[in-house]
Amino acid sequence: MTDTTWTWATLDSRGLELVQDAENTLGADIVLAYREGGPRTDPRLRAGLMPAALDASQLECLRGVEQRLGVVAVAYQRG
Repeated sequence: MTDTTWTWATLDSRGLELVQDAENTLGADIVLAYREGGPRTDPRLRAGLMPAALDASQLECLRGVEQRLGVVAVAYQRG
């Protein structure tokens, strides 16, 4: 197990736009952006969310968001 902690990424208006565009493009209910370090995110805030099943082109889209923003992005569907 790793000691790495993950917290919410701080996004400017451009970053928020990219995340919203990804949600629309992927058909995900929500895309959350994380960064390494800081206080751990509270897992209760993700209650009822399941990782979205993505195909190869959708994963490529999500990776593009990650690269542009320097974050880890996860697409979720409501459970």
